[in-house]
Amino acid sequence: MKNYIILKSLLLLMAWVSILGNASAEIVADTSFFEKGNVKYKKGDFLGAIEEFDKVLAKDPKNVEAYFNRGICRTEIGDNESAIEDFNHVLELNHNHYKAFIKRGIAKEQVGDQKGAIDDFSKALVHSPKDPEALAHRANIRYLLSDYAGSIKDYTTLIELAQPNNFEALYKRGLARNEYGRFKEAIADFTRVIELYPKYNYAYFYRGFAKNHIDDFKGAIEDYTKVIELDPNDKFSYYNRGYSKLQLMDFDGADKDYQKATEIDPKFEEAYYQWAEVFATSGNTKAAMEKFNKAVELFPNHKDAYFNRGAYLTEIDKSKEAIVDLTKAIELNPKDREAYYFRGVAYAQLNKNSEACLDLKQAEQFGDIRASEMIKSVCGRNTPNLIK
Repeated sequence: MKNYIILKSLLLLMAWVSILGNASAEIVADTSFFEKGNVKYKKGDFLGAIEEFDKVLAKDPKNVEAYFNRGICRTEIGDNESAIEDFNHVLELNHNHYKAFIKRGIAKEQVGDQKGAIDDFSKALVHSPKDPEALAHRANIRYLLSDYAGSIKDYTTLIELAQPNNFEALYKRGLARNEYGRFKEAIADFTRVIELYPKYNYAYFYRGFAKNHIDDFKGAIEDYTKVIELDPNDKFSYYNRGYSKLQLMDFDGADKDYQKATEIDPKFEEAYYQWAEVFATSGNTKAAMEKFNKAVELFPNHKDAYFNRGAYLTEIDKSKEAIVDLTKAIELNPKDREAYYFRGVAYAQLNKNSEACLDLKQAEQFGDIRASEMIKSVCGRNTPNLIK
């Protein structure tokens, strides 16, 4: 049966820093159009500002800062493709304009060109190795692309640049360290975040997540309890605290947490499976089956509902019933290697070795390591091979 620890999804917020007020010495400022464009930008009239920069460029097609500022205005109205064109012009005219690399990277990020954005931020950092905007954006994208090592490196550089109290960098580095499996270091980051902002519930949540992964279940319970104090309707904290309590064999406490999680969200599918696991682990077969049955009732088209009940039926030697559920799981997901494995086990329990071996070999083909071991003990020479 599958165990879960829920990790809430996270939207990484990108910080946008306007630098229009810091135009470089390259600006040819002898036209009122340029100044009018800047004034309109500061007032939030981005379309009006674009018109003014158009006028500048009509007279001076090589005005670097007019392209640059128009590009920023275009990003403000969501016209990122046109903004990229403007930043391209800037870089054609001035290859060392590192701010254009940053702004073009941000625009590429917005149109989904994440790798192109990283390339631009990296080029900006060649020219300005300590630029916090480029470091922060590259770190965020590396995280989203699952390059956790690269993300951690960038956040660390950002923190070391005289920003030891950079809340956002500490928090996001903690997230990256969690994903990278560096849980003790993640705990240190979230602890620092909590010292800075004692009521930031997400820091407690993800510190609890890290503690669960190093088997500090008591510590995890303390963190999830704090989250619940700050947000009594956080179903994920009840769920994860229930998991921690289950690991400590606090069946009554886990039962209450999963009950609360499903009260908050009656369609919280994973909570029903773990709730059933509480009773399965404590030996209360009747109550476990009630929860598995409830999951099937609520989620009749979800393969996990049938898989989890089928796997449990296999464990309690109700092989015929297990085969029915696992067959349904396979119908819903024909590549579910675990369902093939457990159905193979159920067939073996019924001494149907031919069917068992077919399922076990299918599970093995899909990458289930357990199946390889069981094949040795169940399958004979004359077992037919799968057709690949």
